[in-house]
Amino acid sequence: METNQLEVLARLVLPSEILDYFSIVSVEESSSEIHIHLDELMNTELSNDIHFESKGFMSPVNVTDFPIRGHKVILVIRRRRWTDLRTGKSFSLPITFDVACQGTRYSKEFGAFLKETYGDIPGDLPYA
Repeated sequence: METNQLEVLARLVLPSEILDYFSIVSVEESSSEIHIHLDELMNTELSNDIHFESKGFMSPVNVTDFPIRGHKVILVIRRRRWTDLRTGKSFSLPITFDVACQGTRYSKEFGAFLKETYGDIPGDLPYA
């Protein structure tokens, strides 16, 4: 399947608010997994301010989302690192929604689904 078709599919299955903060960089498909690579969008206010500079990305974080037709779906999320040139301190911008369920590496919706289905402390989660 072509990458463009996978990107269209990824846009359909991703939470809509995630595309307000991230862009789809690539989608990789294997026999059992789909990896959707997301990079944080450039903040125009900070990029136009001479006191702040983008220093690339932090290490990616993998978040497991709802499986699709037997394929484990992994969101590979890279957050942008900023530096305040006046102080030399690095920071990342806050996101106004939770990408991952608190205390897990599952998407918020998938974490809620698993909790409802298997309880608070399941012994064997699928697609973990």
